[in-house]
Amino acid sequence: MSDDGQPAGAVVVGTGFGLFTHVRALRDAGFEVRAIVGRNRERTAQRAAPLNIPLASDNLEQVLANDPAIRLVTVATPPHAHYTPVMQAIAAGRAVMCEKPFARDLAQAREMLAAAEEAGVVHALGAEFRFDSAQALLRRVVKGGMIGDPLMFSRIYQQPGQGEEEPLADWWTDAKQGGGFLGAFGTHMIDQVLSTLGPVAAVSAILRKLSTTRPEMTSDDYYNVQFVTRSGCRGVIEAAMNFPGPFVMATKVAGTKGAAWIQSGAAFGDPEEVWLKDAQGARRIPMPAELVNPAPEPFPITDLIQTEMDRWHTQGFDVAPYAKLFGQMKARMLGIEPPLPDEGGTFHDAAAGQAVLDAARRSAAEGRWVEVEAV
Repeated sequence: MSDDGQPAGAVVVGTGFGLFTHVRALRDAGFEVRAIVGRNRERTAQRAAPLNIPLASDNLEQVLANDPAIRLVTVATPPHAHYTPVMQAIAAGRAVMCEKPFARDLAQAREMLAAAEEAGVVHALGAEFRFDSAQALLRRVVKGGMIGDPLMFSRIYQQPGQGEEEPLADWWTDAKQGGGFLGAFGTHMIDQVLSTLGPVAAVSAILRKLSTTRPEMTSDDYYNVQFVTRSGCRGVIEAAMNFPGPFVMATKVAGTKGAAWIQSGAAFGDPEEVWLKDAQGARRIPMPAELVNPAPEPFPITDLIQTEMDRWHTQGFDVAPYAKLFGQMKARMLGIEPPLPDEGGTFHDAAAGQAVLDAARRSAAEGRWVEVEAV
């Protein structure tokens, strides 16, 4: 709520993921979506109309200057275009949430962090999967000491290449614009490592293009990143968009007193479960009620789906986690107790993740282990 008792206003920057996910999640969290900003005003208006967004614009500064009821800016543009709207939001004294990958590089990430801190605005990273039920519970298990000191972490995700005929967003295929699977999906894995295990000290990475049907693509669709944390835990994160064979997804962490992992439910479509094995044997950890998310609801307007990423994002899996993220932002903006423990990421976490991302890309280019810069 705002000072006059009305819902706090928000503006979404970006007509892809921002339209499909941010708008629904903001409304679920109690915000009023008052405007959406895109590169082309006419196209933005066409895409905003079915969602009943009052204002479509191509000028964020003008929107913020004309509407003091807007208290939150969410930025869901391609990564190379994050900097300008984030800095405009900060200059206007608005709370700001920025998608990942956060910045062009660590230097730019540090600049955005410093500006937000100096302005004293609420800031958050779009690491919505911190609020994924299974990932959140696994983090609690590890940070609660239930497996002792973490020794080894493994997260693997391989999809068999379905949808290779579908178009990808232009920026996604271009390494110079921050595209690729490491930036788009690996940043989620990096954030899971950082939020569960702590700072990463060094990485050794492989980035490859496996697709044979996208000659224009200069970015990666496969990555393998080995890492060691400052506490001494070692691990690997690996993912592929187009790896032949069965779908593979697994997350496991072993420690000095036991191990924990995420596995699918007993039946197809069941929620994921978190299991623990220690001196007392293997058992499923009950899911706390506050971590349960409602079943996803697909985006209802299929005419707006244009790319393979749109198809992923319109399945609705990230709406409920994002609603929790925005709910925590709202609590911070109002200075009240958040509805959940404040486990959302800030620009501090964004910069730390950018440092790992930069080091991984440098490692892949140079074929060696690279130390991760401290933020």
